[in-house]
Amino acid sequence: MYRDMEVRNNNIGTAIQYFRESFHISQSKLCKGICSVSTLSRIEAGERDVDALILETLLERLRKVTHHFELILTDFDYKAYICREEIKKKIKDKDIEKARKLIHEYDKLTIGKGSPHRQFIMVNRAYLNELEGKEPKTTIDLLMEAITCTVPDFNTNEIRDYYLSVTELNIILEILQRMIALGMDEKAERILNQIIGYLYWHGQMAYDRKIYLKVAVIAGKFFMKHNKIDKALEICDITLKMYKGSNKMDYIGELLYIKAQLLERKFIGSSEWEPGKKTDCLKLYLQAYHIFDFCEEKSEAESIRKHLREVYQWEDIG
Repeated sequence: MYRDMEVRNNNIGTAIQYFRESFHISQSKLCKGICSVSTLSRIEAGERDVDALILETLLERLRKVTHHFELILTDFDYKAYICREEIKKKIKDKDIEKARKLIHEYDKLTIGKGSPHRQFIMVNRAYLNELEGKEPKTTIDLLMEAITCTVPDFNTNEIRDYYLSVTELNIILEILQRMIALGMDEKAERILNQIIGYLYWHGQMAYDRKIYLKVAVIAGKFFMKHNKIDKALEICDITLKMYKGSNKMDYIGELLYIKAQLLERKFIGSSEWEPGKKTDCLKLYLQAYHIFDFCEEKSEAESIRKHLREVYQWEDIG
């Protein structure tokens, strides 16, 4: 489970304290929604063992990959880990009955063991609800319950006071994408602005590039849909500048495609649609096209090809 760096449970607290202080994060902000400050103090002092999922969650909030550490698992930790992996597999395989049974067993096994366990249960109940073809709004409600397990005031306050894990951010993104799909745009915009503000605020934490780029793509499309051209362009420009040279080529391609469409709308809607501006848009479309073509995203590449031929009479492509 953990291979690269051996850190026993009674020493991992020292590592958590070191990374926390390196990022200038207070104990209360790191453990908010996961455990009490006094519990974190005992973890850092090596005076208290907690279950492995709580330690993983704390490390993940510090942007530390858990497989870099080797924890000594208790019998409970091992049973819980195996059960989580089985649940994920059954959900992936769309084995609804076995997934439901395992979630129920995990619920009984982990009762009273802490908010990360409850969060895992609620996320997988949401997936199960979706697999069963039930009400999409119920899926969102279950995911909302999942995120409030570790971010209790998610619905009422800004999230800047938290140092969220990739798992927590992905739950928020799943809520956001489902709200957009259901046309819950007002609520979706509030959450989207929260995430954007959070990622900008915590930029020094070197957040996972994939998440940052994913948020930028969602935001660009959302604000373009609502004709908030300047806001969408600002997000695209900031993100493309930050991640110039990134190997996340598919997201970069999407951002370039979004920016090309935004500039085209802006120029056509004003008196600026002249040869120089057309060339600017054309360059962005071509950059996006070649990235999509390289990544074998054929439908996106074909959409650009068709658009360039119809609007720009550009045949020299492909």
